[in-house]
Amino acid sequence: MTTRLQPDAAPASLPAPGRDPEVILDVRDLRTYFHVMDGTVRAVDGVDFRIKRGGRLALVGESGCGKSVTALSIMRLIDQPPGEIASGEIWFDGRDLLSLSESEMRQVRGGEIAMIFQEPMTSLNPVLSVGDQIMEAVKLHQEVSAKEARDIATQALRDVGVPAPERRITQYPHELSGGMRQRVMIAMALSCRPKLLIADEPTTALDVTIQRQILELIKVIQERTGTALLLITHDLGVVAETVDEVVVMYAGKIMETGTVDQVLLEPRHPYSRGLLQSIPSRGRRGQPLHVIKGVVPNPFRMPAGCKFEPRCPYRWDQCKAEEPRLYDTGGGRSSRCWLYDPRFRDRMRRYELEGKDYVPPAAATELTA
Repeated sequence: MTTRLQPDAAPASLPAPGRDPEVILDVRDLRTYFHVMDGTVRAVDGVDFRIKRGGRLALVGESGCGKSVTALSIMRLIDQPPGEIASGEIWFDGRDLLSLSESEMRQVRGGEIAMIFQEPMTSLNPVLSVGDQIMEAVKLHQEVSAKEARDIATQALRDVGVPAPERRITQYPHELSGGMRQRVMIAMALSCRPKLLIADEPTTALDVTIQRQILELIKVIQERTGTALLLITHDLGVVAETVDEVVVMYAGKIMETGTVDQVLLEPRHPYSRGLLQSIPSRGRRGQPLHVIKGVVPNPFRMPAGCKFEPRCPYRWDQCKAEEPRLYDTGGGRSSRCWLYDPRFRDRMRRYELEGKDYVPPAAATELTA
C-alpha cells in the first residue's frame, strides 16, 4: 500500500460555506455535548463533512461513536437540556441551519430534509393509520387538498413497493410486517421530495432478505429523484452496496474519509483496518475471527491523546501525549493518525508492510464486488 503524504501544514481552506452550488450539505466543526450529572459527554466533537447534490455518503463506526447524534444535530432534534449544539456550522442549500428559528426549521424537516429512523414501530404513531401519518406530512409541507394529499400518499406507498396501497393506507402500524413498516417510513420520508434523505440504520431490525430489498429500494429511489443520501450504519456490507463516500467515526471524531473503494480496499487508519478485519470472509474460513481489543472509551474519561490509542496495535508514546489532527493523505482522503505525520515515516513504512496482511483481500473484494 502506497501512501502519498501532503506537507505538514493545515489542510487547504474549503470554499466559503454555503457558496458551492454543487454541495447540498456542508457540516463544519460540529460539536454536540450532553451535560449530565456525572459530567459532560462530547458525543460529537469537531465533525466536518460535505455531501454533493445527489451524492451518497455513509457515516460508519461502532455503536456509541456519535453517528446518530450527528444526524439528530443536523435535524436539530437534540433535546436541550441536557443536549447542546455547542459550536459549528451546518450549511444546507446555502443556509446555516443553526441560525434558523424553530418555525423555519419545522419547514425544513420533512420538506427539504427527511429522516428514516432506526425502528419504525417506535417512530410511527400506533393510533393513526399509516395513510393519515403520510398525509399529515404532505399537507404540512405542500398546499394541497385532502384528496390530493391522499393521492400523493397512495402513490408514495406504490413507489416503495407496498402492494395494494389503496387498502394499506387505511391500516395501522401493528397490522404491517417489519419490512412493510420500514417501507411506510421511506414513503413518508420521500412523499415531499426532500433534497436530502438521512437514513439512520434503516435495516437494523430486519432479516437479511428484507434488508437487501430495502437497501435496493433506497438506492433506486435516490437515483431516480436526485435526492442526496446520508446513510448511518455499522454494517460495511451495506456501505459497499449503497454509497460513494465514507466517513469513519470513533468516539465522536472522524478517523478516516475517502471513497467507498478507497476505504474498503485500502483502509489507512488502524481503526478502519480493524473494522474490516472483523468481517467474516470465505478467504479466512477456519481461522479465528479478528476482533478489535478493548471497548469504546468511557465518555467521561476520554484518553488525552488519540481516542483510539488504548485499543490500537500500532500505538506509541506520541499517541498518548497528543491528539493527532486529520491529515490529508492524498487522493481526496484523510486520516486522523500520527502515522501520517512526516516526522514518523519509519513507523509508517512498518505499518504499510504489516498492512499487506492486516486487511484480508478476499473480504474487501467481496464487499466491493
